[in-house]
Amino acid sequence: MRHLRTAVPMALLGLLAACGGPVESQPEVTSAESALNCASLSRAVHHRIKPANGDSLYTLNANEAANAATTWGYTEDRGVAFLAAASTGTGLSPVYRIYSPSQQEHFWTIDEAERNDLMQNGGYTTNENVGFYASKTAAACLVPVYRFSNTTLRKHRFAITEAQRNALTSAGWVDQGIKFYAAPESAPPVDTKFTFAVIPDTQNEVLATPPARLSHRYQWLVDNRSSLDLRFVLHTGDVVNWDTPDHIQYVRASEATEILDAANLPYVYAIGNHDTAAVCPGGSACPGNVNANLRDTTTFNTHFPLTRFTALGGVYEPGRIDNSYHTFSAGGLDWLVLNLELWARTGAVDWAKTVLAQHPRHNVIINTHSHLNGSGAIEQSNGGYGNNSPQYVFDQLIKQYANVRFVFSGHTGNAAYRASTGVHGNTIHQILTAYHENASNLTRLVEVDTAANTFSTRVYSPMTNAEKQDGSKFSISNVSWVR
Repeated sequence: MRHLRTAVPMALLGLLAACGGPVESQPEVTSAESALNCASLSRAVHHRIKPANGDSLYTLNANEAANAATTWGYTEDRGVAFLAAASTGTGLSPVYRIYSPSQQEHFWTIDEAERNDLMQNGGYTTNENVGFYASKTAAACLVPVYRFSNTTLRKHRFAITEAQRNALTSAGWVDQGIKFYAAPESAPPVDTKFTFAVIPDTQNEVLATPPARLSHRYQWLVDNRSSLDLRFVLHTGDVVNWDTPDHIQYVRASEATEILDAANLPYVYAIGNHDTAAVCPGGSACPGNVNANLRDTTTFNTHFPLTRFTALGGVYEPGRIDNSYHTFSAGGLDWLVLNLELWARTGAVDWAKTVLAQHPRHNVIINTHSHLNGSGAIEQSNGGYGNNSPQYVFDQLIKQYANVRFVFSGHTGNAAYRASTGVHGNTIHQILTAYHENASNLTRLVEVDTAANTFSTRVYSPMTNAEKQDGSKFSISNVSWVR
């Protein structure tokens, strides 16, 4: 199909007319917009994508969407994008639908001048009249509809939620800002329980080919994703033990991680000292400036480029996952994972402050390699070759923000828990998981219940089907989640 209306115009127009589709020219709004009736935006706008070229179809007509799938290749069903109106009303404006045969793209705009310019100068030669009606101004019952562009595909797409916007941004789409306001689809009942996993130091698991314990763990997480309602995977660092000329340990870790990639299960790796140029074969310190070596994570980032981290929101340094943030939604709430480098530099801490300040409504999970020591106290040292100590990071960053809920770390000891109170009265749950065992693939599972205001956690080995009985299993109630 070159175009839903022009390739077989009479047949398709007849079908849509018979089904009540938006095929006739509709009157434009000429009066000034005023207070709108929110109930008038009640029609589902269906979103279909044509995988062959990435073109989107937004339509009020479910029959048009179905026919576009079976006949014209719009087979990727994204469900209902938002709710709009099928006819004009107070406070509503027409969202025009036009088509470019040369680009094979449908386009929607509430801006009549933009519509006219694109039809005269932009190659959008087919006027498909009004697709639906929406609002040019915000209202309490409406949500902003952002438009994104992709210059490679020469396509445009709308996004409503932060997760949708982050996914498009991560895929290289450019945010063009809010283009109109529509009503959100009626949300289904929220599943308030979900799980995220925390993986401790796996440096000993990549010494063998293949890294059976690491691969087994990832496959188990993917296989049990539904039953756990698993939403995110954190690794607290020391993914590998040391580098070699052939980078074989990184290769093994990367190949095992492809299990998560294939399942599109979002994850993030903290950088441990063994994941840097500071540690040489056998675990000895590498020659040269040890602090500079600690910040040399070139090999790690080569094998784990930013494109692998699908929930990525932003980074401190271009091309490096060392200091980054990632967002997801679960349990009806928004979450932000702050990935922070080991014994962090002051600049990285200052950057992290801006991230937390810009996301006050997210529940924050901090993921770093060293925070608690084996006895459950906050580590006071920078390891002798880092920058700032975990205590400095806690004082300057972690306890200063009311939305910080968790800190996860590894590096030393086995397991520990510490609850601290931030300066705004929030409880900060700090959990250590390390172990360095050689016969299991221990994994911490954290189940959150946002309705009951609780979380519970346990350390489980998928390979041995056994839980740790060392105090690492516990539950916390009366958690004040950010809503």
